[in-house]
Order: sequence, then C-alpha cells, then structure tokens
Amino acid sequence: MERNILVLLPQLVLIATSFLVLAVDLRTGDRKNREAELIPWLVALLGTVAALVTLPLWVGQGEFWGRMWQSDRFSLFFQVLVFSVMILVLLESAEYVRSREIQSGVFYALILLAGVGMTMMASSRELLTIYVGLELMSVSFYALVGMMKNDDRSNEAAIKYYLLGAASSAVLLFGISLLFGLTGSTYLPEISSKLSGLQGTAALPVAWAAVLLLFVALGFKVAAVPFHMWTPDTYQGAPTPVTAYLAAGSKAAAFAALIRAFSLGLPTLADLWQPALTAVAVATMTYGNVVALSQTDVKRMMGYSSIAHAGYVLTGLAIFTPESLSATLYYLLAYAFTNLGVFAVIVLVAGRRGNEEISSFRGLGQISPAYAAALTLFFLSLVGIPPTAGFLGKFYLFFAMIEADYTWLAVVMVINSVISLPYYYNVVRQMWLEPPEEANVLPAGTAAGQTAATIAHRALLGIGPAVAVTALAVLLLGLYPQPFIEWVRQVTLL
Repeated sequence: MERNILVLLPQLVLIATSFLVLAVDLRTGDRKNREAELIPWLVALLGTVAALVTLPLWVGQGEFWGRMWQSDRFSLFFQVLVFSVMILVLLESAEYVRSREIQSGVFYALILLAGVGMTMMASSRELLTIYVGLELMSVSFYALVGMMKNDDRSNEAAIKYYLLGAASSAVLLFGISLLFGLTGSTYLPEISSKLSGLQGTAALPVAWAAVLLLFVALGFKVAAVPFHMWTPDTYQGAPTPVTAYLAAGSKAAAFAALIRAFSLGLPTLADLWQPALTAVAVATMTYGNVVALSQTDVKRMMGYSSIAHAGYVLTGLAIFTPESLSATLYYLLAYAFTNLGVFAVIVLVAGRRGNEEISSFRGLGQISPAYAAALTLFFLSLVGIPPTAGFLGKFYLFFAMIEADYTWLAVVMVINSVISLPYYYNVVRQMWLEPPEEANVLPAGTAAGQTAATIAHRALLGIGPAVAVTALAVLLLGLYPQPFIEWVRQVTLL
C-alpha cells in the first residue's frame, strides 16, 4: 500500500497545491497590490517544482492500483516532460495573467489539474484510466481557453473547443466499449492477446471500427487532419500561455496515450492501421504547412504549424519500429521546448504591441535583439536547421524511416520542411529587416500611463528565464544529443 501511495505522490502534490492556490487566492483576492497578486502564482510554481522533485524514481517499475497505474521508463519520461512544460508555462503566465485581469487562483489551479490529467494519460496501460486522465485534462483546458471573459475570441475559442472536444470524448468512449465487448477487458496487454485470436473471424470488422474510433478521438487531441478544425481558432483565441500549454503539454500527453494504445493494445492490427496512419501523417504535415503560408496572426500561424508537426510525429508511430518510436519521443522533447520558447516571446511582443499580428514583430531586432535572436533560433529549430533540437529530431526520424524502407516518406517530410520555411522567415524578416513601430495599443487591463518599456520590464519576471531555459534546451538537444538519444532509446515500449 505504501508503494501505491508513493507512485502517486507527484499527482497528490499537484492536487493539494491546486486547492492551496485557490485558498491563497481567496485570502488575497481583495488586495490589489502586485505582491499579493503574485502569491498564487508562486505557490503554483513551487508546487509544480515539488511534484517534479518527488517523481517516484525509487519506487521501481511495476503496476499499481489494480493495474490502473504503470510505473516504467515511458511514464517517467512523460512526467518529467509534462512537469517541465508546466514550470515554463507558469513562468510565462505571471505578467500575462496580471495585465489581463484573469482570475489568477482559478487559472493556476486549472493548469495544475490539467497536468494531473496529462500524467494519468502517460502512466496507464488501462483504457478507462487513460480516458479519465484525458477528461481531466480536457475539462481544465475548456475553462483555461475561455479565461479572458471579456474577449470575444477567447469565448468563441472555448465554445468551439468544448463542443468538438466533447464529441471526441464520446467517440473515444464508444471505441473503448467496442474493445471491451470484443475482449472483455480494458487492459491493453489483454486486449492485444485477445485480438490476436480474432484474425479471420466475423468479429474482426468490429475491431477495425474500434481502432478507427480510438484514432479519431486521440487524433483530435493531437490535431491530426481531418480532426484539426479546432486548432487555429483555439490557438488564436486562448490566452497565450494556455496556447503554449496546449501546443507542448496537451500534444505530448495525447501522443503518449496514442503510443500506449497502439503499441501495447493494437499491434496485432498493425497491418490495418499503419497505412492509415501514414496517409494521415502525410495529409497532416502538408495541410498544416500549406495553410500556414497565408496567415497574418502569429498564434494562428503557430496553430497550423502545430498541425504540421503533428504530422511529423505521426510518421514515427506509423513506421512502428523501436527506432522510430525513440525518434518520436526525441522529437516531442525538442518540439515542446521550442514551442514554449516561441510563445514566451509572443507573450512579450503582445504585451508591448497589444496584438499578435506578424506585423507586431517589426523591428524587434533593434528594440530587443536578445529576444529576436532567441525567436530566430526557435524558428530555425521548427524548420529543422542545424545545430538545433529540431534538426536532430527530424534527422532521427529520417534515419528511422530510411532504416525501415520508408525513404519516400522521408522525402515527403523534407519537402514539407522546405514548404514551412517561408512563413517562419516572414516573421524573422519583420524582426530584422523592417524598421520598428511605436506601440500604439496597450494590453487589456493595463493601467493608463504605463509605458511599453514598463510592461516589457515587468514581463521579465518570468519571460526572461523561460526564454533563456528554452533557448538553452534547444541548443543542448541540438549540440549534445547523445545522452537524450540514449534516454529515449531506453524508454521505447517495443
């Protein structure tokens, strides 16, 4: 029983911290000074660090709570990734939440609870536990996306995300019920063994339908085409730190569940779903990159970029070899830190200019060369230019494709990387080659008389460390990848 409790210690820390954040916010809610406003943020940040420190590395590998919870290298990898993402998102949130008068206690509590759901999705080999984790994550995000109550775009994004997300949850539950009806179990290894006995029987089409429903639901969460419709509007309308959390944390957790379900529960049907995943991966990366070329809002552009990168990641699962799954995990690691860095700079620029239009980045290289250089580095990583994390991530995937005789898919990925170059370059050109413009709109909720310089200075509270950490991670993963490659090779489930 003691080990059962210890294995859930990080999640218990996050849940306790979320209640503490709400209590602290109620206590300080009537105080308008800046120090009081930062107390809930500081509690949430310290609680997340504590959860990361208390990861149950000493518990050992095994199944807990009646096989509902799995402690292994795979779950620990994603818990480290999710907690790291949460810390960086919290750093990006401090000034943003204050300047837009977002209810800080609820905001930070929901970030913590979403993290609990993400780690549940990555730490289970049982479908209903994955479903509960997905629902906890999704419900938290429905509220987080709509936290700017006076912003019509935020309200619209929340409604769209909620309606489509609720439908995807129902689809997932229907798929789970079909698998349970066929196999009498929701435990993934048992499902795999039972499905192997259905080959050539009349029940096989039902199994195919279950696989389709599972992929539709989880494909929605990773923004795979044609289940991507929510992504651009939600990314654009949500508070920018929430967009970063969706892009890095939610996507990683959804891919963790997707990898668990297909590699542990459905390998006997791989001949069916591998070609389908390959086709979806090609469509996803191509659609995302092509549509991103015409965007004028940087968050909306990053939404379509996120769709394209989901296609890149899906290729690793479609190939379905130990090397390709290791490459998938490495790519998720690189993508998470790169995106968090991009959105950290977006938070800073929007705080100065009052919007997220690409034109708002004009002259950033003259106004703040350090942040412009960091954003350039992040875009180089997203394109896949050495010596960045994104380059090593794509190279690792290329190597896995060629090794598995999927050279044509590697060529498609290279072509898509070339297609993506113009829309990233457009932002870089605005930063370095265009003259700066004076900020003419202050962010909603900003006190009259505050200068743009003051806003930018206050944003350094969390933005500066977040940009520095993500830039360092992008360079470290690109220049010294070997320890991380060895790590992900030990994590793979095959």
